Amino acid sequence: MQVTVEKTSALQRLLKVKIPGEQLQEKVNSRLKELGKKVKIKGFRPGRIPHKILLQRYGKSVRQEVVSEIVQSSLFEAIEKESLRPASNPVVDELPDMSAGGDIEFTASVEVYPEIESIDPTVINLDQPKTEVTEADVDEMLQTLREQRQTWAEVDGKPSKGNQVALEYVAQTDDGPVPAKGRQRLSIILGASGFDALEKAVSGLSAGESKTTKIKFPDEYGDPQLAGVKVSVELEVKSVQRSELPEIDEEFIKSFAVESGVMDDLRTEVRGNLERELNQATNSFLKTQLVGRLLEVHSDLEVPESIVQKEANNLKNRAAQAQGTKADDLSVEPYMELATRRVKSGLLLAELARQNNIIIDGAKVRKAIETVAETYEKPLEVVQMYYGNQQLLDSVENIVLEEQVVDWVVGKAKIKEQPMSFKDVINAAAAAGQAS
Repeated sequence: MQVTVEKTSALQRLLKVKIPGEQLQEKVNSRLKELGKKVKIKGFRPGRIPHKILLQRYGKSVRQEVVSEIVQSSLFEAIEKESLRPASNPVVDELPDMSAGGDIEFTASVEVYPEIESIDPTVINLDQPKTEVTEADVDEMLQTLREQRQTWAEVDGKPSKGNQVALEYVAQTDDGPVPAKGRQRLSIILGASGFDALEKAVSGLSAGESKTTKIKFPDEYGDPQLAGVKVSVELEVKSVQRSELPEIDEEFIKSFAVESGVMDDLRTEVRGNLERELNQATNSFLKTQLVGRLLEVHSDLEVPESIVQKEANNLKNRAAQAQGTKADDLSVEPYMELATRRVKSGLLLAELARQNNIIIDGAKVRKAIETVAETYEKPLEVVQMYYGNQQLLDSVENIVLEEQVVDWVVGKAKIKEQPMSFKDVINAAAAAGQAS
């Protein structure tokens, strides 16, 4: 087999492959011989059918089959021989003539991964959070757990901060009432809704009272007909309720699977969860910085269009699911920039792993899966599901490998400790996740 490689663009290669006719004919004859042992032709016993008869009857189809197989196998052999790193399956530009004799010649295009120069981690500067979980953080989480189990009791009179107000409204716009029929029902908690104008409007009303006033709706309001506009609103308060938080007693503690019902054991459990969350957030915070530094240095890195397109489609599909609409109704274009960034960062982290022989730690993968499984009623079944689904397993392995790369870089980079609170680290990691 003869192979020549032509570089048609930064990441595109054109393979020209030539396979000797003798090799093809040898495979055709061998396939016909095997076929002759199985087929039945009137007047001949199986295994005794003359080659000429087999060639006349099956030669064309066998040759097409063999040529197709040789094209595929020789392509991957050529890719390996030329040490190419394909980013997608090669595409045969034009199939060879399957009926003619002689040598087979064909061309194929293949998109490859970019060649990335050696990355030196010792010149990378990273800020590492200097953080620990405090008793105050545990207290705050316990308060959050209480709020998650809160109940609501009716209140007579006007609402105050922290009260939940259920109301109904009709907004009068230039295009008519919103909603067009009936009234829109809404519940807000005073001091926490972010809708200051509405809070002010209902603060003087008791249950059953109503008023008409002008209100400016927030720019991000869920109804696009009202978002960012100031309109006249007829509203009625249906109920005012105050929050009642449960006591942290034995029953409350046991409801979080702390069988002892002891407060100290609940605090230990909460602290452990917060420390795990802190470790994940710290790694995410460091990874975001590392990716940013790598992208700055490799700002001109070209990445495979096929992978970017696939990632953009994934982002679009997730957005459609979140919005409750069909993916076909959304354009992929708004997601291309983020997809390109994600592909670049993924390639750079993978390249760091490849250049430094960092391989996936199976024990860490298992631990990561078990950590997810612990949040379900039947953790063993969840673990088995992950190991039985290659796509799920790949996703965890990719996360673990990136964490290993970050840990390795932190051990060699220029690190500056940055004092931060638990909440600061969590918020920084969350912000980084939204941006990437």
